[in-house]
Amino acid sequence: MTTDSRAATADEAATSDAALFARDGSRVVPTDYARGPWRRDALHGGAVAALLAQAVDVPDWTPTRLTIDLLGPVPDAPLTLSVTAPEGGKRVVRQEITLLADGAPAARALCVAVRRSDLDLPDGATDHPDPFAGVPVPDLSTPTPGAREAVGWDCFDSGAIRVHGLASSGVAEGSVGLWVNLLVPVIAGEPTPAIARVAAAADYASTATNMRLPQDRWSFMNAELTVHLSREPATSWVGLVAAGVVQPAGSGLSVATIYDAAGRLGQSAQALVVEARRPRT
Repeated sequence: MTTDSRAATADEAATSDAALFARDGSRVVPTDYARGPWRRDALHGGAVAALLAQAVDVPDWTPTRLTIDLLGPVPDAPLTLSVTAPEGGKRVVRQEITLLADGAPAARALCVAVRRSDLDLPDGATDHPDPFAGVPVPDLSTPTPGAREAVGWDCFDSGAIRVHGLASSGVAEGSVGLWVNLLVPVIAGEPTPAIARVAAAADYASTATNMRLPQDRWSFMNAELTVHLSREPATSWVGLVAAGVVQPAGSGLSVATIYDAAGRLGQSAQALVVEARRPRT
């Protein structure tokens, strides 16, 4: 499958059968919508996170932690998923997913899931401050405007996702609020599980780092992503309130509190590799 045959415009993403990946026998093949912003031959961290989350298979359990390690740039090439059977006890199980490129591990995820219950909690136990409450949901049906021009090529940012800023007094100074909506399936022809939408959205916590380091001069690729959830999201969009920390030692951290229409549901963190921007290839 050539790059030209995979190309599509941003406007087509919301109306066509576009997806981040397509199955080819036992392999998954990235489309242009999975490509990242740092280099043309590597995939977006959000696309990789969504693919690994898509492979989580723990029916009747609630995925409460997903830890994703990016072992290097994940190439824009056919990939293979290796998924272990869930193992553990009566209350907690774990499952490991490995993404292979040309037979070698390129990324790995570990999911921790908790037995699903139906509890009668006391009044107020689930109440948390929510900066999204009472704010009208914007139009999240089309790709993020200007993303292709900012990146320089068709990619995950320009075709597969919509990111919209949140204006709310509940967002602290130095943080950024975002609505994030995944517009295309992770794998063509397959339903996208809620945890995959969260994983894709959580990668955008680095937007807060972009407030500190302009993307045209600096790169801040994530080396890993860890998401903790108290439940699965109830809406297609995911809300983030994110903050970024960077250091001259070449490392950084992006963190976010995660929301949906029902309120707060989790948090995420990313370890970043901070470097001066290199010429695009």
